[in-house]
Amino acid sequence: MSRADLAARSVLICLDGRSPAMELPDGDSVLFGWRGGEITVGTDQALTAGRIHAFGDYWLMSNHGAAGTYCVENLEGAGEYVKVQPGRVGVPIPFELSRVTLTVGAGGNSFTVHAPERRSATGPGGAGIPLLDEESRYFQVLVCLCEPRLRDCGVAAVPTPAQVSARLSAADRPLGRSTVNYHIDYLATKLGIAAPRGMTRAWKRVTLVTLALKFDLVCPEHLGLIPGPVPG
Repeated sequence: MSRADLAARSVLICLDGRSPAMELPDGDSVLFGWRGGEITVGTDQALTAGRIHAFGDYWLMSNHGAAGTYCVENLEGAGEYVKVQPGRVGVPIPFELSRVTLTVGAGGNSFTVHAPERRSATGPGGAGIPLLDEESRYFQVLVCLCEPRLRDCGVAAVPTPAQVSARLSAADRPLGRSTVNYHIDYLATKLGIAAPRGMTRAWKRVTLVTLALKFDLVCPEHLGLIPGPVPG
């Protein structure tokens, strides 16, 4: 493996706003903890908060603390995160760009980790059949449902059928509210979502969005499929 390949396979750690990235080659590990009230990363055994271990195209995190859960957020996703409870060792982190936060409400309590880009196991011409047709009208409806959470890190409310209708009717092909409901019902059937008795139609929309984002059926790049200006 060349030197360039080794660099591409390294995990990079950056103490936010205070130092350049630290390169952690595949197979190596580093400790982190507090020194002088600030987070520090290195090999000093006095750093006892936890450890990061570079492992292939992802990394492992250990929480050596006796109290306090660490949170690892996916900075490129839609609100995904992994919790690392006290005493947990070797928790795999699958995100390529993460923010690790050690405490709540304190300054200088986080750092970022850049993992290598994951390799694809699919060779040329080996891609499977997509589950959803990204050129279809129902997929536009699904993207509209997911749009607020994609733009607001997963905390925004799911649009109503009337809001989806208004969003898509800015195009040359207006879409009525009843048609939006039809596409939502079709998506629920296609993705195997069955509403328990007593659940409202809103439950179906929220479940669709949760499933689509959880399995990357809708990603930020799909936002370009929605015509018109971005809602305020």
